Formats: sequence, C-alpha cells, structure tokens
Amino acid sequence: MKTKSQPIILKGARQNNLKGIGLSLFPGEFTVITGLSGTGKSTLLFDVLHAEGQRRYVETFSPYVRQFMESLPRPQIESMTNARPSIAVEQKNSVRNSRSTVGTMTELCDYFKVWFSQVAKLHDPDNPNEILSEENTSTQARTCLKELIDQTVVFGFWMNRGNLNVTDFLHFLITAGHSRIMINGQFPRIEDLAEGTWGETSAFVVVDQVRVKQKNLSRISDAINLSLELGKGLSEARSQNGHLLKNLHVGLRSFKTGKQYTKLGPSSFSFNSPVGACPNCKGFGKVIEINPHLVIPDASLSINQGAIKPFEGKVYSNCLQDLLRLCGHYKINPDQPWKKISAKKRTLLWDGDPQYKEDGDLWYGINGFFKWLEKKTYKMHVRVFLSKYRGYFECPECKGSRFKRETEFWRWNGLSLSDLYSMPLSDLYNLLENIQSTQNPKIDLPLDAIRTRLGYLRDVGLEYLNLNRSSRSLSGGETQRINLTACLGAGLTDTLFALDEPTIGLHSQDIGRLVKILRDLASSGNMVCVVEHDEQVIRAADRVIEMGPQPGIAGGEIIFNGSVKEILRAKKSPTGQWLTKISTQSVELPDPPRPTSSNNLEIQNATIHNLKNFEAKIPLGMFTCISGLSGSGKSTLLHDVIYEELATGSPKGWVKTDIPFADVILIDQSTVAKSPRSNPVLFVDAWNPIKEAFGRTDQAKASGFYAVDFSFNSGNGRCDACSGLGYETVEMQFLPDISVPCSLCNGARFKEELLEIHLDGLNVADTLNLTVSEALPRFTNLPKTHKKLSLLIDLGLGYLKLGQPLNTLSGGESQRLKLVKFMSPMNAGNKSTLILLDEPTTGLHLSDVQQLINCLRKITQSGNSLLVIEHHSMVLQQSDWILELGPGAGKLGGKVIANGTPSSLQSLNTPTSRLLHSSPNSVACLQSQMAMNQKGISKFETKKDLEIIGAHENNLKNISISIPSNQFVVVTGPSGSGKSSLAFDVIFAEGQRRFMESMSSYARQFVEQIGRPKVDLINGISPTVAIEQRIHRGSKKSTVGSITEIAQYLRLLYAKIGIQCSPVNGTPLIASTPQQISRKIVSKINGTSGAQLFAPLVTNRKGHHKPLINWAKEQGFPFVRCDGEFLSTDNFKGLDRYRIHNVEVLVKEFDGNQKPRVIEDLVKYALDIGKGRCLLISSKGENEWFSLRKSDPSTGVAYPDLEPSLLSWNSPRGWCLSCKGYGKIYDWMKEELPASGDWWKLVDGDICPDCKGERLSEIGRNVFLTSRKKQSYSLPKLLSLPPGEIKDFLNDLMVNNQNKAILDAVLPDINDRLSFMKNVGLEYLSLDRETASLSGGESQRIRLAGQLGSNLSGVLYVLDEPSIGLHPSDNQKLIDSLRKLQEKGNSLLVVEHDMETILQSDYIIEIGPKAGENGGRLVEKGKPDQLIKRGRSQTAMYLSKGMKHPVRGFWRKLPSGKHEKQNQFLEVSKVNFRNLKNVDIKIPLSKLTVCCGVSGAGKSSLIRGIVFQGVEKSIRENSNKIQSNQFNLLHGNLFRKAIEVSQSPIGKTSRSTPATYLGVWSRIRELIANLPEAKALGLSSGDFSFNVQGGRCESCKGAGVIKVEMNFLPDSYIRCEQCLGKRYKDELIQLRWHGKNIAEILEMTFEEAEVFFQFDEVLHKTFSLMTQTGLGYLKLGQTSPTLSGGEAQRLKLASELANGLELKSRKSTNSKKNFYVLEEPTIGLHPQDCQKLTHLLHELVDDGHTVVVIEHDVDLIAEADYVIEVGPKGGLSGGRILHEGTIESLLRNSKSQTAHYLKKVISPS
Repeated sequence: MKTKSQPIILKGARQNNLKGIGLSLFPGEFTVITGLSGTGKSTLLFDVLHAEGQRRYVETFSPYVRQFMESLPRPQIESMTNARPSIAVEQKNSVRNSRSTVGTMTELCDYFKVWFSQVAKLHDPDNPNEILSEENTSTQARTCLKELIDQTVVFGFWMNRGNLNVTDFLHFLITAGHSRIMINGQFPRIEDLAEGTWGETSAFVVVDQVRVKQKNLSRISDAINLSLELGKGLSEARSQNGHLLKNLHVGLRSFKTGKQYTKLGPSSFSFNSPVGACPNCKGFGKVIEINPHLVIPDASLSINQGAIKPFEGKVYSNCLQDLLRLCGHYKINPDQPWKKISAKKRTLLWDGDPQYKEDGDLWYGINGFFKWLEKKTYKMHVRVFLSKYRGYFECPECKGSRFKRETEFWRWNGLSLSDLYSMPLSDLYNLLENIQSTQNPKIDLPLDAIRTRLGYLRDVGLEYLNLNRSSRSLSGGETQRINLTACLGAGLTDTLFALDEPTIGLHSQDIGRLVKILRDLASSGNMVCVVEHDEQVIRAADRVIEMGPQPGIAGGEIIFNGSVKEILRAKKSPTGQWLTKISTQSVELPDPPRPTSSNNLEIQNATIHNLKNFEAKIPLGMFTCISGLSGSGKSTLLHDVIYEELATGSPKGWVKTDIPFADVILIDQSTVAKSPRSNPVLFVDAWNPIKEAFGRTDQAKASGFYAVDFSFNSGNGRCDACSGLGYETVEMQFLPDISVPCSLCNGARFKEELLEIHLDGLNVADTLNLTVSEALPRFTNLPKTHKKLSLLIDLGLGYLKLGQPLNTLSGGESQRLKLVKFMSPMNAGNKSTLILLDEPTTGLHLSDVQQLINCLRKITQSGNSLLVIEHHSMVLQQSDWILELGPGAGKLGGKVIANGTPSSLQSLNTPTSRLLHSSPNSVACLQSQMAMNQKGISKFETKKDLEIIGAHENNLKNISISIPSNQFVVVTGPSGSGKSSLAFDVIFAEGQRRFMESMSSYARQFVEQIGRPKVDLINGISPTVAIEQRIHRGSKKSTVGSITEIAQYLRLLYAKIGIQCSPVNGTPLIASTPQQISRKIVSKINGTSGAQLFAPLVTNRKGHHKPLINWAKEQGFPFVRCDGEFLSTDNFKGLDRYRIHNVEVLVKEFDGNQKPRVIEDLVKYALDIGKGRCLLISSKGENEWFSLRKSDPSTGVAYPDLEPSLLSWNSPRGWCLSCKGYGKIYDWMKEELPASGDWWKLVDGDICPDCKGERLSEIGRNVFLTSRKKQSYSLPKLLSLPPGEIKDFLNDLMVNNQNKAILDAVLPDINDRLSFMKNVGLEYLSLDRETASLSGGESQRIRLAGQLGSNLSGVLYVLDEPSIGLHPSDNQKLIDSLRKLQEKGNSLLVVEHDMETILQSDYIIEIGPKAGENGGRLVEKGKPDQLIKRGRSQTAMYLSKGMKHPVRGFWRKLPSGKHEKQNQFLEVSKVNFRNLKNVDIKIPLSKLTVCCGVSGAGKSSLIRGIVFQGVEKSIRENSNKIQSNQFNLLHGNLFRKAIEVSQSPIGKTSRSTPATYLGVWSRIRELIANLPEAKALGLSSGDFSFNVQGGRCESCKGAGVIKVEMNFLPDSYIRCEQCLGKRYKDELIQLRWHGKNIAEILEMTFEEAEVFFQFDEVLHKTFSLMTQTGLGYLKLGQTSPTLSGGEAQRLKLASELANGLELKSRKSTNSKKNFYVLEEPTIGLHPQDCQKLTHLLHELVDDGHTVVVIEHDVDLIAEADYVIEVGPKGGLSGGRILHEGTIESLLRNSKSQTAHYLKKVISPS
C-alpha cells in the first residue's frame, strides 16, 4: 500500500494578530506569503507553521535534550494535521562557533575530505618535487628482479637484543626458527657460534638467500614478505659478503631520507577531527596570544606617561617601578615616546634580559610578566585581566590552514586541501567542473556532490566567498543563502522550509538563479514557503498568500490565496494591483527635481577585501544609492571604508570630505533595544509631553503624583512587583519559556492608584496601548508629540502601538524607526549628518516602498547626506545619484562601473542600468513564468524513493538499494547481519543529522552526536524519528509516569502553579511583594496604636549572638525580642550559646498616627534587615509573619521557591530523605538511617514510614492543585489515579489569568500522552506503577504510544522490533497503528523478525546471508509474495515452510497419576499480587515450561514477581515451604540457584568483553604465558591482561583508543598511535601462538575461535555454545556496551551452559540443578536463530535444569513441555489461569487466546 503525501491543513490560527485563519499547503509547492508590513506574514509562517512543525519534531527527543533545543512555543491554533518537520532559513547569523566555515555549513568539507583522501598524492616533505607511492611486497619483489637480476641476495632484518643476554638471545632466535645471523660480512649458523664470538646489541637475522631470477619471483616475494613482517616493515637485501644492496619497506617511505609515512584517511583532511586538526590551535586556525597593540595602545606616550597599559593602576604598578628602576641600567629614557625607542631596546622591553633568572635583579620583560600571570589563571580576576590584552592571531604552526603540518604535503595537481579551501568559489568550481569520471564511486560520487553544491552557491550569488571563510563574518543575507543551499544539498524531502526574504543582499540580476534554487527545493517533495515582497519571486510562485487588509490589529486575515494569474485579477489585492500596474505601465517613474551639490566625499587608494586602490567621488547633500551585483564590494565600501574611516578620524587617509559632519551614523537593521523597556513613543522622544499632561491633571495632583511617575522605567508610579515590565518570564525547562501577566498589575505596568488618573478618558496604560494612527488625532494639542507621531506614520509605522516593546520589531521596522530623528529640519548653523543605510526596503511591501522613499527625501531636504546600499528598482530610479560597483563579484568586482544620476546611466550597459531602463515583466515573460509555475505544481505527485548508494557502515558490504517511500518496509535477516546498521546507523542517522544541522550548534552539543555514516550517497531522505528497542526495565525509581514523560510535565505544572502548603499545619504558604505587605500592615493597623513591627535577626540558630545585638544598638534600636522576651540592647549579656534561639529587633511601635507612605518605608526597612521577612504583633498580641518568599504565616518558617527538582524523587532536593525517593526501605539503606526509631524492624522492601510510599520530601508532598469541583490532589496522590481521572481533574483546574498561560502551555502535552495510553489499551495503569513490574508488552506499548502520537507527517519512522513483548493478538493492533501512521503520509522502516509483521508489510529487505563479517549483503528485496515465490532466502523459506515442531520430534512426558511424586513439581498457590487473584499453578521440574498470554495479563507478575522471588527466598532460607500474604510455595529449595537470564548489559565500559564475561580470557592468557618465548621474557598471565598494568599499552591504558577533547565538538576517540589500537606493548604483540598474537586473538569471532581452540576441550565447547546460540559472529574482544539486549541475554545463556561444562569437568557432587527464568529470549532473533536458541534451552533441560520462559513467539511456545497461559485480557481483566498443561491440551482449549495462533505452526499429529 503506497500513500500520497498529504497536505498540511491549518485551522483556526489566532497567534498574535491572526484572525482564526486556515489554509492548506501541498508538498512540491513553492508558496510566497506577502502583504503590507505588519499584517501577520511572519506570524503565519514562523510563529505558526514553522513553530508547530519544529515543535512536534523536537518532541521526539528526550526532555533533557529538549530543554537545550530551540523548541518554539505551541502556537494558538485549533488544529494542524499532517504537520511537517520544519526548518527556518532566516536572515540572521547566529553562528558563534569559530570552527564553522562556509565549507562546514554547506557540508562541502565533508565531501572534500573523502574525495581528497582518494586523489591526493604525498609529496616528500624533504624533497617536495618527489611524489611518493605506496610500496608492498609485490612491488618490492619486482623492483629487486629489475635491479638485482642474477645476483645472489640475502634477505633479512635487524633485531635488537633488548634486555636478554647473548646466550638467551641466540637461544630465542633458534627457538623462533632462525638459523643464521650476519657477523663481519659472514652469515654463520647460530648453533656453530662459539661463546664470546658475538656480543652486539642487535643482529641482522637471515630469512632466506635467493638467486634473483624470474623463476624465483614467488620465493623472493615470500622472503621479502617474511622479513618485512618480522622487521616491522623494514628489511634489507644484502650481498653474500654482507654489503647492503637495497633497503626494503612497505607503505610510504621517502627515497631520500627513509622516513616512513602513513596513508591518510578522510579524517586526516578534517580540521574538526583530532586526527586532522593542527594540535597547536585545535583546528581553529588561530591562537589566543597577547596583543601588542592592546598592551601599547598609544605609541606616542612615554613609559612614564603610561605607554604600557597593564602596568597602570595599583595592582601591577610594581612592575612599572621595576622597569623604571632598571631604565638607567639599560640606557632607556623613560620620558621618550615609545615609538621613538630603538627597535633593539623595544625588543629588550618586550622579551626581557636574556640573563634574567627568577627572583633576579634584571628586567623580566613584558612577555615575562604575562607568562608569570598565566600561571595564576586559576584566579578569576587574573583571567579577566588577561582577557583585556589578548587577541586572536594566525596559528604559527599551521599558518591558519587549520590542518596538521603533514596534511599540507598531500596535494592534488600541486594544490593542498587548504589551497582549495582558500580559492574563490567561482575559481574552485571552474577548476573541478571538467574533471572526467574515473568510474570509481569513491572518487566520482563525492566529486559530483562537491560540484553540485558549488553550483548552488554560485546560483545564489556567493561565488566570491571561499570555503575557509569564517561563518561568524558572514552577513545575515549571506548566511541565509548559504543555509538555503545547504538545505538543498542535504537532499531532505517532505520538509517545510520557511524563508524570510531570501532576496536580501541580492541584485535583481541574481534573483532568477535564487528562484531556481527555491523551485528545485520544492520539486524535491518539500514545501517551500517564503515571506517575500520581491516582484520576481512573487511571479515565480506556485501559490501566493496575501495577508491584510491593514497592518497591526487591522490585519491578520488572508485576503488572497491562489495562483499568480489569479492575483493579477484580484481587485482587493494590493499586491495584485501593484503587479498589474508594473506589468502594464511604463517602469520609468517620474524623475523628481534633484538637488545639486558642489561638496563631495572623495575616496582615494582604498584597499581592503576586493577593493584595490579604489577611487570614487560621491556628492554630498544628496540621496545616493550604492548598487551592484552581490559580492561586488558594496558593504565593504560602506562599512569598512566610509564608516570606519570617518568614524575613527580617517587614520588610513582613504576618505576625505569637503564639509565636516556633526556625526556619521550607520543605521543597520539591528534591534533598536534588547529589552522591552523602550517603545516607539519613547524612542522618538514623544512621551515627555504626554507625561507632563498627565502630571498636570487634577487627579494626579490630588494623589501626589508627578509627571516623572508616569513612567514604567522609574518613579513611584510603576508596579513594584514587576518593576514596570508588566509580565514575568516563567522558565519552563524542556518547554519554551513563557511570559505571564504580572500578578499585581495584570500587565498594566503601573500601580492601581496611578491607573485611576485619566487624560482625555484614558489612563496611562490605555494610552500606551493606542496605535500611532489612533494616538495622532488625540495629541494635536501637544505639538512635539504630534509632530513625532506624524513622522512615524510617514515611515509606514502607524500600526505600531505607542508602548510596543522595541525588541519585538523586525529589522526593517527598527531601521525605519531610527530614521525619525533625521527627518526634522536642522537648526541654523548646525552641521549636517552623514547617514548610511543598508537595504532599508527589507520587509517592505511594494506599496510601502514609495512611502519610505518620501521619508528618505525628507532626510536630505533637512540638509543631511544619505548613502544607501539598495537593489530595489523604485529606490534606484528616485535616488539623486547612483554609484555602481562591479562588473562582477569577488575579485571580479571592486571597481566603479557607473557613477552618476539615474538618467545618466541610461546610455550604459551595466546590471543596474538594465534594471532601471528595461522591462523584465513583459506579458510574454509573465506567461512563460506562469507556464513554468503550472509545470512545477503538477510534477510532484508522490515522494521519490529513498536511494542509498554504497553503504559500508560496520559490516555492510557496499549496499546500494532504492527503498520505496510512504510504504511499510521491513528489514529482516539473521541476528547480527547488519539490519540495524542499515536502518539506524545509516538511514536514521543521516536523516536526523541533516535535520539537526538546521539547529544551533549550542543545541546540537546536547543531542547524542551522530556522525556522518559511511555511505557514498543518500538521496530523497526525510527527517527521521527512531523508535528503538528499550527492553531494560529501568531502576526501581522508574514509573509509568516517568517513562511516558507525564510525570515530568506534572512536576513542571505543580512547580509553576501549585499551591504550596505548610507541612506543619497544611495552611497555604504566602509570598508577597513589599507593596502588598505594606498594604496588609496598613489595613491591620488601621489607625490603632500598640502594634509592633519586628525584623528577624536570628532564626533557629545556636549562639550567644552578642555581636548582633551590639549591631542593633549601633543602628539605634533600643529593644530586641529574644525567644519571645523583650530585652534592652543596652548592657546585653548574651544568650545561652548551646541553645537554639530566635531573635527579632523592634523596628517600630505604631501610635496610630503614621501615614501610609511612612509605614511603607518602615516595612521596606524591616524587610531589608530581616532578609525578606518581618513580623507584626498586633495590639492584641497576635503574631503574623510576612515574607517576600513563601512562608508559613503562623510560624514564619520560610520555604524554598518551588521548582521541578523539589517534586522529583530522582533529585536529592526532592526525594524523601529516609528512602531516597524509592518509597520503600531496603536493607542497604539502613546503615545511613538514624540509630533511633524502629528502622531495624522493617523488612527489606517495606513501605517507607516517613513518606508513606509517596517518595517525596515533606515539601513536595504538600503542593496541591485544586479543581472547580473543590477536589485537591498532591502530586503523589494524583499519580496514583487512573489516567482517565487525572485527565478529568486537570481539565477542570481552577486557575487565575496569570497561571492560565502556564496551564495552556503544559496541559496539551499531558492530555496527549494520557490519550495515547488509552489508545493502546493501558488506561488501567496508574502513573506511579513501577516499570519493573510491567510486562514486556506493556513496556513496549507505552514506549510506542508516546512516539507514534506526535501527529507528524512526511517523516521516516525507523522502528526496531516493535512487536517485542506483544502477544500475536496485540501485534495485529500494532500493525494497524503503524498503518494509520503510514496513512498520514509517513514512511515506515521496521527492523523485524516477526513473521506476521513481515507478511503484512509492503516491501521486504533481507540482509545476510549470515552474521558479522559473513553478513552485510543485500540478500533479497521485494514484496512478500515475490520473496515467497522465489524462495531464495532464509526468510522466504520460513515464510513458505515454517519450522517443524517439536524440533526434537517429541515433547517430554510429564509425571502423571499414581507415578507422580511430590517433589516433581514446584507448587505455587494462593497468589494474590497485582491483578493475580487466588491463582494456583504447578511447574514440572527438569522441563521446559512456557508462560504465555496477552500483554498485561500478569505473566511477568506471576513468574518474575512471585515464582522467581519465592524460589530465591526458599533457597536462601533452605526452606521447603514459603508462606506469605501474597503466595505459598512448595519445593523451592530443590534447586541449587535461581537465575534470571535478563537482557541487561553484561558490562558498561570498553574494558568488558564477551571473552572476559565468559571467563575464557583468563584461560587463553595462561596458554600464551606458557610459551617459551613468554617465559624467556619473564611474562606471566597477568601481563596479558589489558585491564591492569604489565603488558598493556600504558599510552591508552589498554583501551586501544585515546580520548581527545575538541573545543565546541564532542570528545573524540582516536586510535592509539603507540600500540596502533592493539591494546598491548610491542614485545607482547611479537609473541605468536599458533601464528596469532594476543591482539589478533581478541579480534577473532567465536566461529573462528571455535576452530582455532579445538585442541582445548573447555574453550572449544564454550565457543561452540556461542555459535549454537547464534552469536558466532561476535568478536572475543568486542566491547560489551555495543551488544544488544538480545545478544547480552544469549551470551548469559551460553555462560550458564559453559559453567555447566566446567562443573562437569570438575565432576561436581552437588546433585541439585538450577531454576532458570527468561523473559522474551527470542527478541532480536531471526527464525533460524530461534531454532538455535531452542536447542540451547533443550540442552539446559537435558542437563536436569528447570527452565521457565515468558514468551509470545509461537515457535518457542510450540516447543514447551508444559504451558501456562494467563488471561483473558490485560490489566484488571486478566490475572486468571486459562490453561495449565501440555501443548496438545492447549490446542483443544477453547478459552485460550494463544491456541488459534499456535495451530498455524503445529501440524496436526
């Protein structure tokens, strides 16, 4: 079944000013969203469509990761179906990482390193003209045949004697099989040597003597090969008299010096890899050093005048004194300007006296001073001081190339990789464009990708950049276009790409190429949405959405949604009207009267970037445009030449002006203000008259308020609680932070009493809420305000509110706002200002541009000069002067190609003149564009297939395959064949990696780092979501609530809006602002006398506290209250220092006459003294505490502010101190519990008496939420409820307006997850249920529920055996759920062995044919029926024939009738546990028993929770009978051990391996240690361990790899260069046993080891067991963390059988056997591996053991001697025994849920 890609359907969007709009977006469409400025375009695209798509994709990550990612707030919408993962390509450069370059942003560096490593040749570092080639045995033999023909040659190698004496060394050589060595040109036999005739430290050992002839070539090759192997890559060919004829070597060696070099891989050509990065600068290309210009900022000063900046001030002035004291000694004049001091003496001042020694009396130098400081950088102030004098400098080691030095000697066509990276992209493209194909995909595929991406960069007008350009130096427009090409290069499909005005910085001539890029991105199956006003882009769109009708609150509606052809006919569309006007009328606008000027700005000999000796004259007092192609040098001219020179006094002399300027202002699009405290009316200086008008009102005068109080930034009128902000920011951890209205002023920003004052019927908050257009007619009587507001309207900003925070404005709005101050006429005598602008039309609709032009004219009419970088034709046509740069970009630009009035450009043929005086929008052109648009819409019907070429990750053998999209695809094959490598390590990794590249580098560091997989090419990939196998049950703290993430959301909700109550008396805690406390105290005093105000000094603290009382006396306080008793501060004698005391100071006793303002000041004073707390004792003696923090009003005890960690039983801050958050007391805890009490009476696992099993501390247990129905629950109580009741309660919560925003942010996610639980039939589980108690099926369904409920579309879901833990009947429900996911337009890639799932899939990919190195190949692919028909693979054979049962031909007979003995069964009765009610069962001994049943029926509770625990206890107590209130058990002590073979990891570090776990490594070490060579070297078996000192490589501590820390990158592990990854010292590697050294044995698979160790019975049988278990592909030294859960479980089984072998070999007399429990051992097993497992289990039973398996796999159930089925359903509807007996009786049981499926695999007898 193949489904078409579904459209995004949005309904009811009400974000910001949107008016409940809805729309549909289709895959493959290029959509432009346009409209007047401020109508809601960006809100629709970025705050709604992009935010929701990105939010849903980010939801697939863990809560920990999500808190660091740029997850956007949930938009205010009714619904969005088929949401796509979204990538925003915005106009901003957020790169802060110095590692990032144009090459890394576009991934070109990744392709270059692969291509370059294949094509580059090594140039000899000592002879650069010589190219070295790699030698091997064959080439050396042919060279010998050519150069030494007919000579008798002796081949051999040199060997050091080491610590051995001569006799032992010679004996060692003989033992190793050598017969001759060279002595004085002769080659005597070693055994013939007389004692004392040889005693050198090394010997030339002969390997062979050969006559060099063609017929002896094979022998020559063998001799060279052996001598090179024994000589570690070096050997020699000598004549018969010992003369050296030829040096022999393998690999890369210099012919000149003999130095050996290694072939470099791709990592060596990456500066982001520790293998390739320069070790000095770590790949940055720059190092941080002391900057001489910062140390000596003014060279005109003398030493005495402070030339040496760091010696100023008191801290290091002693250094200056040291220097002045020695100036006479060195004949240095301290009053001479620094620049006039001779170079030799300046060197002395910097470097110090060469004879200086520490603590000597000579000058240590300025550099010596800084080196001394470097030793003290552990001090914060030293680090701060050094930062003032440091700068970035080119790395002296790599010269800025970022690479290791040796990398530079690898070259292609004479060019190193850093040379290629430094080329302009246009030159680089031309260099690579015509390279012919080599037919080698390792070379051709990366080269094709390089050329494609370079072409994209050229198409968006960035050919002037180079790949080494730092990302931080790019403009916002350049960054956006680079990201756009990266998106296209990434090859993602079915993704929403949101772009914000991508034409910024582009000349009109370049826009056509940009449009092609956008259309290509859409045609790949993506939705490309662009906020844009450019005419060319709009005309190229498939769909145009216009927002309107007016800006601001009058906007937010879709006034048009259709094609370009339709918008031209739309009468109500401003965009359509402008497009029609431009198409049908002359493009030449009226030529306005232009000013003339005799004053000029002259540029001479400016040389920077691509400007070379640049010269130009620009008239002043005019509106001048700087135009030209992208990259022609416009920004360099405006920013780096004109602005930098004029702003700093023209130090380089490049710029001269005829008139002086009052100021030189660069008005860019940066935010006007970063805080919300500034607004438009403040910025334009229009608020003061309004404030003064408010202050003049009678109400203000009567209330004592002045004009200054009508400000939310200062004065007495602003709200104290929020300090005039009007809102509070609530940190939401893994959710986006939200702003909620201030609880006191409710967002009004001002005090209530001030808001009662009105001006013309409006209070100050209402006034600030007016738009500029609404405010203008209200303030005609305030001329200054009226004038300023009029200017805002002229700028097209009339829709802004007066009080709108400036940090919410767009870049274009900010830029236009900055223009206001220059639009007023200058006063007489004032100097003019030079104003520089960069693309002010950004963000402006066509109808707004003319308004902007009029404003720009007002600026020049006011006497100012205006220089504007601009490409917009309307602006260019109406400017006074145009300076055009070109003719091309980069090094082809930087020249003046036009300089004059717009009309004077008419006769020229430049890009700008063609734009001004030609009509690109002719009717024919328009029709052609529309035809292309229609073609663009129709060409995308369904998604392209996912194409993979050359996957060679792990054991994959260069797999290439096309995987159909929008289908249910199963990847199957034998265990370890490479299925997961293909699905997860290649496809999922690449899909997520490509999407994650769009996230910030900060966020990416918290996501599990996914490297680029080893694959040549992947095309057509969607963003991926992995649903992996997680069978581990978590710790005892893990609950249903935590694994569904509901508990995390509830903690957040309780922490933010919960009511915190006192643990003592349950009363709600109170926290107040000083203002609120003052009001309460004023109301309580209410004119009465005798009330007393206290400030606490000491609370519950021991000590005599005399110093505190003395302090109170000094402050003028006459009395204190100590432990409730009044004492005078005079003659205070102190308190009992060993008792706990409470001390308060009396601040004021009220007499009833104090004014409210006085009381308010006293309260603030008391709060300051009391650190946020104060006490009021009424005239009646009643105590009441007040606190800025939450406190108990009756006791005054303050509690910490709530945060989620206080409600987490996994945090020390939140867990119960007694049980550490477990809710139970275990024996291992008792040592830390108090000695007093009855803790010792508690049995291991009893409920904690302190928290009553609720896990939390008393603070967390006393936070409540209350519903409208007056229900109130703490978090633990809520978690104990069923999901349905929780949902009803939360949706009925009673909250205020402030908390409603928080509830709205959290509740939808909680509701979604609670609904998911219901959808998968788990509504009976409480959220506090331990996950360890869940069945496998319940665990699997919970995990799937959360992932499958994200409601994404266009995603590739990669699932790892989702059928795990599911009964066949439940598995069908899962398949139905997956189909629903597919129907939403998603693709499914499922790694699976379940036959029913495979049969119901749309497409099968089989990897095999075996495991490990014998796997990794594509065995079969196609639809299920096609595979069955062909019958070529293991899967196909099983699908068609199945497995014969029972595999042994019979089932074991059970004891029956009178022959049944009492001790032949394990008997369990009266089981009452969880959903099991009065259950009785019997389990036959020495039989294979399977417990089956539907998911959640109670199987695990019965077998793991009762039977296994009971047997363990019976063995421990050696009791035949165990009785408890949960169960009774008989005969459990008949077993030697109870063993649960789980899927938990066998080790968590790289030091654990299968060989060490099985215990065979010790035996192997002993065998090698017994070698004569090992004994000769004095080695023991301990020396052959890589975990302890001795024979291991100490450089890597036996790990074989070394951890390398890389700044801004995840830590990397590289191969140890000392041992080359072999873990051991070289002398151990030289020892060989049966031809293998210790490292090579570790690299053996178990299959290889089974053959190799066949002489050793125990080793051979152990390795044979591993092979029988289906794990023969694992390596002996494979690190344990790389094993899957299934592999770990089978390894444990093999270990148990191996222990049995060992017991047999010892002839153990213990007749007792073991009791084994396994849960779902078939996980991860292909049917052919299941057969192996079945034989293994039978072997255990044949040894007399009792095996009980919890299983759903019908093939394993069919092998059981005895079956127990639990059911009939899950949860409370289960827990009953449906069947107990043989397979034959089960098949006849009509109540069985399993029999139906079992009949399919068991043939009737």
